[in-house]
Amino acid sequence: MEQLQDEVVACRLAILNEYHLKGIYPIKDLLMAINCIDVDCESLERCRCREVNPEDTLVAHFEIPQVVTYYGKQAIDYIGSTDRQNKFNVITSLSELQNRKYRKRGNDKPYVWIDYAPNMEGNLDCFLFNAPFVD
Repeated sequence: MEQLQDEVVACRLAILNEYHLKGIYPIKDLLMAINCIDVDCESLERCRCREVNPEDTLVAHFEIPQVVTYYGKQAIDYIGSTDRQNKFNVITSLSELQNRKYRKRGNDKPYVWIDYAPNMEGNLDCFLFNAPFVD
């Protein structure tokens, strides 16, 4: 049953991707709002970003479906506060994450690191940094 569900999801994604490439569906029509995602605390010890942030502290963490990998950053329209006043910067590459620590301006603004390596559940791990209002 699980294999059939995975095949249905993969087939649906392939069809949506084909329609998007042909211009039938614009990317904005495929986006779906996921409001109020539960955020937990997770250690960075299993994350690839550990090289950049070697501290062993707990970081705000949430998971998103692996569907995002098809469209990259275009698949994410908004990640931020629930009132939509504070948009977080989305970082997907390790080099961009490494360069972030050398920034002088805007270094204290919230950002999200999305690790494109799937975790044990098949989802992508997202880590929130500099988000003081997330408890």
